[in-house]
Amino acid sequence: MLTFLARVVPGCLLATACLAASGCTSANSEDGHLYVFLRPLFYSAVHQPSGLRALLGSKVCFDAGIPESGDTLFDGIEACYDMAIAGVPIVDGDCVSLDQPSGVQVDYTPRADCPVEEAELELLPDRFRVEGVPVDGLRARLEWHMEHWAEHLGERLSSRPADLIPDADEPLRLVPDVVVGFPVNVIDAAGERVGWDLSQGRVLEAKGGDPARTLTPLEDADTLWPVRVGAGEQSTITLEVAGAVLPVATVVATPVEQAASLAIVAAFSGEPFGARAIVRDGEGRVIVGAPVEWSLVEGELVLTSVDDFTPPEYTIIADDCVPAPAATESRRAVLRARLGELSDELEIEWMAMPPEEVSDEPFSPDPACQRGTGPAGDGGLGDRGCNCASRASAGGGSWTWLAALTLMLGGRRRRSGG
Repeated sequence: MLTFLARVVPGCLLATACLAASGCTSANSEDGHLYVFLRPLFYSAVHQPSGLRALLGSKVCFDAGIPESGDTLFDGIEACYDMAIAGVPIVDGDCVSLDQPSGVQVDYTPRADCPVEEAELELLPDRFRVEGVPVDGLRARLEWHMEHWAEHLGERLSSRPADLIPDADEPLRLVPDVVVGFPVNVIDAAGERVGWDLSQGRVLEAKGGDPARTLTPLEDADTLWPVRVGAGEQSTITLEVAGAVLPVATVVATPVEQAASLAIVAAFSGEPFGARAIVRDGEGRVIVGAPVEWSLVEGELVLTSVDDFTPPEYTIIADDCVPAPAATESRRAVLRARLGELSDELEIEWMAMPPEEVSDEPFSPDPACQRGTGPAGDGGLGDRGCNCASRASAGGGSWTWLAALTLMLGGRRRRSGG
């Protein structure tokens, strides 16, 4: 019998409990039975569903896996599926050029001689479609992938201010000398995404009167481009692709001293798994890259940074400081974000669940655990109330999606051998 090797789906390294409400992104085919990688085609850092549109002339490589569980795929799809485009057989990983608006469709037909027993792996017919569109009338923009991930995988946000994702037509106000990694989307007049070929496009940056230079993606993250300005600088970012130069963003250096307010938004998937402090200037415009400090007023939680190219306004949250309860119990904490004299506090409450399996290993709290330093500020929580999770989590490291999503932004995954 053929041995299949399970591989982890990049960007889907979430505990099963974290996905209980939202599901994993490991299935993106038409009927949700397969995960299909499209590199070098890039559509979004968060989800690339069947039926997406992409620029004519793009190269698309269909490289699929069979979901085994919430976070792994079986490699060796050829042994269990026949694949064809318009009736012409292909093999997994084959590439095509998107030459017609009608696009291309790969049909996946289960093989009767699949060496995996049906009880282990459910095989159903499926397909993946990509449509073609011309570059005319399109533009580009920075993708706020952290916010899209939170909304895509989480049950809800504690609040959703209108500027959670700033207006793409407004300049990005960035604290000088802070590097932030952004994906770049191509969009149409309605703001809908259009895929583009990473091997054919160049992200360019121009400052002052200097010629535009090509930006190199961040190491190990080939769909994240470093955005940075020095004090007093302004830059223009564009995408050169398909014979056109598409505007992406204007970046304006904004000293952190212009910050006038901040407000916390937390993301929940049963338990809280992340938060962002939205920093605004005196005119209510979002500033990115401020050195926000995170702490707990009450409760015990892991609070830690995401990575080197996600600004400190973001924090990972995890309920990994006290053992899972023997029975479902309510837990709470008060989160604080501070920037100089500015601060905000948010009360969060969730239901902690008993473990699915009892371990013989003694519980060990995460080294990044923090404990509340005292009661909430002078004014308490005022009318902010409780931002409670609406559904229970099974516990166990639900924050890991934030640290792992950077893998989703990296290069095309390595194929397993054997």
